[in-house]
Amino acid sequence: MPSSPGRWTAGRKPSSSPTSRVETSRRTSARPKKTSRTSSDSDIKVGGGAASVKRSERPARMSAPPTRKTRRRNGERRALVAMLLPAFLLLIGVLVPFAEGVWTSLTNERLYATTETEFVGAGNYADLLGEDVFVQGLWLVVAFAVLVLAMQLPLGMGVAALLNAPTRLQKLGRSVVVAPLLIPAVVAALIWKTMLQPTAGIVNWALDLIGVGPQPWLTSPGTALVSTAIIDTSIYMPFVALILLAGMQSVPDEQLEAARVDGASEWQTFRHVTLRWLVPYVLLAMIFRAVDAIKTFEVIYATTRGGPLNATRVLHIQAYEEGFRWANTGRAMAIVLVLWVIVYIVSVFLTITWRRHSGAAAL
Repeated sequence: MPSSPGRWTAGRKPSSSPTSRVETSRRTSARPKKTSRTSSDSDIKVGGGAASVKRSERPARMSAPPTRKTRRRNGERRALVAMLLPAFLLLIGVLVPFAEGVWTSLTNERLYATTETEFVGAGNYADLLGEDVFVQGLWLVVAFAVLVLAMQLPLGMGVAALLNAPTRLQKLGRSVVVAPLLIPAVVAALIWKTMLQPTAGIVNWALDLIGVGPQPWLTSPGTALVSTAIIDTSIYMPFVALILLAGMQSVPDEQLEAARVDGASEWQTFRHVTLRWLVPYVLLAMIFRAVDAIKTFEVIYATTRGGPLNATRVLHIQAYEEGFRWANTGRAMAIVLVLWVIVYIVSVFLTITWRRHSGAAAL
């Protein structure tokens, strides 16, 4: 029996008429559509109006953990900073006092001044160059450095040759040579001052025994500078000997054997082979000792204090007296800066020469 319209049949849905489908579609279209809000745009009411705020279309991602390469790079940067920081602090510790010293040399500053410090420019330098005592002190610095190098280099060469000889007492000799370097320079200078006393000194006593007679080592203007150079040589000559000994031990054995096979004597071997290899080491010793000799103070001050009759009044003695005895800080700093310029020029010249000879020796 055919089923009536609108009724359910077993296992089948009622068929909808075309009219009902049209009405359903009309009702659906008449309903207000829901606006889908995405994360891209949102309306925020501000003061009665609407403002469109752009948001990220993608959700924020978590930062990836550092890789092994990144951690290593960060560690290298931290290590670089840790290594450069002490050098940077040391540079500041050098530059700041140096700049302060340059500024002080351009003023009339005094230690116990009651008036205000004034800027005088190059007035201190002009006054110093016009004084005979300053010019004499400048020449004394050069003379003292030349005397020291003329004494210490040959003696150091001889001592180094003795220490380089294969003997049983080689180790003992090296220990004995190093011993003077362990004594402070002031103490050694005072010991020598006692030994060189005109009447009670052991040196004049020994000279009197052999018929020479006592000598005014530190009390005569003609011998005072040479005597202080001898004292300085006794203190620092072992340092030169150790540098030259290192140079002698660096000479290739093949060249020494070849010279002996060719019939060269020991002196010829030393002159044409060993001495050629020692040139960079001699220049290195000259750099150290020339700089130290130019800025020497303690040996001269402990023995002669610049006397007698200003015979040993080098620039460092003058700077000390200007600054601490007469409280003239500006002039004292000007003298020190003149010495600094001399040391800088000498050290640069010797360093350039040393590099040239070092390259030639390496070839």
